[in-house]
Amino acid sequence: MYLVVVNDERGALVCEKELRTELSIGRTTDNQIILQNSSVSRKHAVLYIDHDMVFIQDLGSVNGVQVDDTNVQGSVQITEQSQVKIGNFKLFIEYVSPAETDRGGFQTAVVHPNQAHGKVVVIEGPQAGKEFYLFEPITSVGRTEENDITIAHISVSRHHARIKLEDNGSYVVTDPSSSNGTFVRNSRVVQGIRAWHGDHIRFGQIECLLVDPMGQGVSQTPWLSRKELWIAIAVLAMLLGVFVDI
Repeated sequence: MYLVVVNDERGALVCEKELRTELSIGRTTDNQIILQNSSVSRKHAVLYIDHDMVFIQDLGSVNGVQVDDTNVQGSVQITEQSQVKIGNFKLFIEYVSPAETDRGGFQTAVVHPNQAHGKVVVIEGPQAGKEFYLFEPITSVGRTEENDITIAHISVSRHHARIKLEDNGSYVVTDPSSSNGTFVRNSRVVQGIRAWHGDHIRFGQIECLLVDPMGQGVSQTPWLSRKELWIAIAVLAMLLGVFVDI
């Protein structure tokens, strides 16, 4: 099976789609890959698999299809190394073998676990039971091995999310532009959500648990950070002072 990844001209992720037999590409909603831009024709191109090889065919589009800077005439085979351009978009394919989804995880660094500040444990999916220690202030999560945490599942984007350690021991989880979303305590991450040890985090369809290096959580999510708590106490004291004066 192949995964088709489309980026815009700035390199931002537009979509990721599984290619099992055939995918149509165009501007209108009756295509499997919809690229709503004037540079893309209504029925622009089609991707298909033939004898385990991937081909792309230009369907008579206005701006054409370029593979490695050459205009496509009819159909042409593409590989993982091919650079495909459709209008203002760039497309590439990634082979996903069936064995990859059963691939074991690996720790974020060859460092003693005592030096970690947390751990992400996969609790559902093909990699259930895999543990990833958190050593760095910012940990990247994604499907490919250039990430600190690699979760090899089709629902996880190449660069899916980031987990940032805060001074108060909490974390801020952000999601740059994944296809299937990141969820903290079942709330979808939009601009960043604070997380603590003991919280559930879902990357695409993969459910994980954020714990301390010993595998423990907390009894409940702290309502306020230490700094926020002191601010609340100061405000309350000021209010009580006002009431006493009255």
